Amino acid sequence: MRKLLHRGLSPFRFTAIRFGLVSLFSEALYFILYGLVLSLSNNNSSMALAVAGGICIVVNSYVHSRITFKVEFRWKLLLGYLMIQVVGFLISFLVGVALKRLDTGKWLIAIITYTLWAGISFVLTLILYQKKSHRSAHHPPIQR
Repeated sequence: MRKLLHRGLSPFRFTAIRFGLVSLFSEALYFILYGLVLSLSNNNSSMALAVAGGICIVVNSYVHSRITFKVEFRWKLLLGYLMIQVVGFLISFLVGVALKRLDTGKWLIAIITYTLWAGISFVLTLILYQKKSHRSAHHPPIQR
């Protein structure tokens, strides 16, 4: 069975599947944390956004390193991951503005920009984490 799976699915596809599963976990965690902080902070949505978002960026960086890309987590990866999210946000935001000017529907804009941000995040995180794992002899990749 394992041979059959490996013949039909490349390691890249397994990485993409793990990335998607970790992302779903993160989205659920974000909404749970957002709701919790919102209820504890007297409905302060800015605080809920900052706390939930901040926690999820740290958790995502760690879980993507350990589960998605199977490399040792280092704090430099967190900084790189944060920059990747900023780049993804800026590009998605600008595309969203352009789509709005073209009178694209609000939900279609949401789907397009979310998909774009996820794609940017996956590709750049893949590059960052693989580059870091191959550069450091002190932190070899975890065996797959």
